[in-house]
Amino acid sequence: MKTYDQLLKEFGARICTLNTGAPGLRAGIHCTVKDVAGDDPVMDFIASDETVDRYNECIKQNGWELDNFLANPVVPDCHDYSSVGKILGKDILPKDKQVQDGKLCTRIMFCLDNPMGALAYKMAKAGFLKSQSVGFIPLEWTNGNDKDSPDRTYTKCELLEKSLVVVPANPGATIGNQIRSVLNVSERRDLADFLKQFCSEQTPAPGGASERGVHDAQLLNLARTLRGTMSGK
Repeated sequence: MKTYDQLLKEFGARICTLNTGAPGLRAGIHCTVKDVAGDDPVMDFIASDETVDRYNECIKQNGWELDNFLANPVVPDCHDYSSVGKILGKDILPKDKQVQDGKLCTRIMFCLDNPMGALAYKMAKAGFLKSQSVGFIPLEWTNGNDKDSPDRTYTKCELLEKSLVVVPANPGATIGNQIRSVLNVSERRDLADFLKQFCSEQTPAPGGASERGVHDAQLLNLARTLRGTMSGK
């Protein structure tokens, strides 16, 4: 495994601390979301393939090391492992089904006892939730040597986390109508009350906030947005 200094030299400010405390990278994944037959709250998120991403990089899907992720395959909201209230569900795909046809796949059983899990499930079913983000440690890669090649091609990565991206960067501007369409008034009120347990009333200052602080500020804004949609019955 690469040392922290090696990763820092290669990736610089892109290095972040993953849920295990290890240094690594995070990358967004756009997915095709499919309902699973049956009455259980289960949805399939079939990730994009080895296409080049916005960092001009690609990940070889046969190079995922999955054991550490599968030891605790919970799916949190936006990489936030700070509370059990942030767990939206769990990935129930076995190891031999995680990579299929050159794609990283996720089958999420949503936790409906968590209001955030219930919201994520309803938004996924309604077509509003279509993205995941993964946290991984790059183990082996090759650098591109011409303008037509990706800057990096990862050939081996250790997967540590999968998240659903539920709260947009500006939730007040984008999410109000979506929530109104999938939750009734009582559900919106319950969710707003639930979210405020995890949020500080003081919004972090831009540029100086920690990742967790920014996420809590987004949740607080979402709670306020939910209160604002109560009149839309």
